[in-house]
Amino acid sequence: MQGRRARLLVEVVDRYIRTRKPVSSREVGAAYRHRFSPATIRAELLALEREGYLYKPYPSSGRVPTPKGFRFFADWLLDLAELEASPEVRPVERPEVELGELPDLYRSTAAVLAALTGELGFVLPPPRERLRIRTLVLRRVGPGTVLAVALTELGTVEARLLPLDFDPTEDELGEAEGFLARWLAEHTLADAPPAGDVPTGWHSRAALGALAVLRGLAKGGSERGVYVEGWPQLLVGLAHRSPEWALARGQELLRLLEDGRAFSDLVGGLRLEGGLAVHVGDGSIPELRDLSLVAAPYLGGSGVVGVVGPLWMDYARAFSSSRYVAGRLGALLAAGREG
Repeated sequence: MQGRRARLLVEVVDRYIRTRKPVSSREVGAAYRHRFSPATIRAELLALEREGYLYKPYPSSGRVPTPKGFRFFADWLLDLAELEASPEVRPVERPEVELGELPDLYRSTAAVLAALTGELGFVLPPPRERLRIRTLVLRRVGPGTVLAVALTELGTVEARLLPLDFDPTEDELGEAEGFLARWLAEHTLADAPPAGDVPTGWHSRAALGALAVLRGLAKGGSERGVYVEGWPQLLVGLAHRSPEWALARGQELLRLLEDGRAFSDLVGGLRLEGGLAVHVGDGSIPELRDLSLVAAPYLGGSGVVGVVGPLWMDYARAFSSSRYVAGRLGALLAAGREG
């Protein structure tokens, strides 16, 4: 849809977001100073109502956007955001948060998003299997058992006891570390060869031990948490419809967020345009029905930040805030890993 009808729909949704009240044709004409006649505006709004973009709560009221209308508005803004997207990298100050305290950084980032938008802010950290490993040290701790200590690019440390099919010597452990260092210089744990797949040249006992360590590190530990802030303001915003409705939507969303892996899979399945992904409630995701989600990737797309709010959220603010915060968080983490 383009032209006059699209313009009027955008203005009705914009006005509703600002006032949270049904919008009349007279209000549209006055607020946006149209040259269109009142009869033309009424006719276009009636057509939009027939097409499912607007509805009247009762016969004599103004019109309210439907989920279809909100989706059109979000897509329209998304097109603008894509045109305005800039690849420039913003300089960042020296990190104020130690990278060993990443949970605090993620929580504070979610709180910043919530404060900027008035919605529920969230941060999905990069999954461990997609982080580069800077250093990997192996130590024998018993017959056929090694301790693998990995330092990631973000400064996090993971230690894992792993079994081997043989009891390695010190020389073999050193050789295994060499194999792993060369492989991890170009790969992450997400690329670990599956069982039965042996990289070219990895046939010595030490190399096969390195392969067992690699697969052991790649297994498990893949649960992905999500950091969330802003529940009170989200519920207050949803209560515009009714407290009971707000509580029901909040409970459904909480169940979704409690499973970080499921939530990250959901967000990862959204289409990115101009550095943003948007879902406007349409029933395809039950926990997000009657809700909107805006997300922006950071750190090469391995992590995601964003907001969840009602259909009538301020999309322009959600888009700009999510993209800005994603850029800042990504640059901050990148600066820390280069330091």
